[in-house]
Amino acid sequence: MYMATFTKEELLKIAELSLLKLDEKEIALFAGQLKTIIEYTEELANADVSNAQEPNLPFNVFREDKVVKFEADQLLDNAPDREDQYFVMPQIITKK
Repeated sequence: MYMATFTKEELLKIAELSLLKLDEKEIALFAGQLKTIIEYTEELANADVSNAQEPNLPFNVFREDKVVKFEADQLLDNAPDREDQYFVMPQIITKK
């Protein structure tokens, strides 16, 4: 099992991949929260499920996919920012 500890560098790498900039107070806060999450997942991984039974569902719980036709202008009317027939989004991919 994975130990519920990790380094500050690992936490900073997670923040970088998430495009987050953390100060020291946030690093300490998130480190504690992540430790709690990891400990909980370890408990779940160690849970005894040997007597668990598969659920017997007599019906399909998924709805059928249906194609719905829309005009592009109808969809783009809900966009906070648009240019011609395109959504305008902030850039999230950065160069190193």
